[in-house]
Amino acid sequence: MLGARDRKGFSRDKVDIEAMEQENDRDLDHLADRVALLKNVTHGINKEVDDQHKLLDNMDGNFMSVRGLMGAVTDKFRLVYNDKANKGLIYGVVGVATVLFLVWYLTRK
Repeated sequence: MLGARDRKGFSRDKVDIEAMEQENDRDLDHLADRVALLKNVTHGINKEVDDQHKLLDNMDGNFMSVRGLMGAVTDKFRLVYNDKANKGLIYGVVGVATVLFLVWYLTRK
């Protein structure tokens, strides 16, 4: 007689069932560790995405307030520019700024 056989025809002498179960348990523990690590990483990514989303929302609000301020400044500048007496002043200021810029640029070399 060659040895006891199980239902599938494998010899119990050749297959150490207990060793296979221990190996499966080790593999399951390793898999559980990897799943826990992956869970932690995904939670970290989720938190980072939420933080970035809040930052973008805050920036959008800031840009909207700056846009309102720039609109007000533009309206006031238009009022000043449309007055004929102020056009000469504006051209003078732009001319002086241009001359100062040119002097600065030429002395820099």
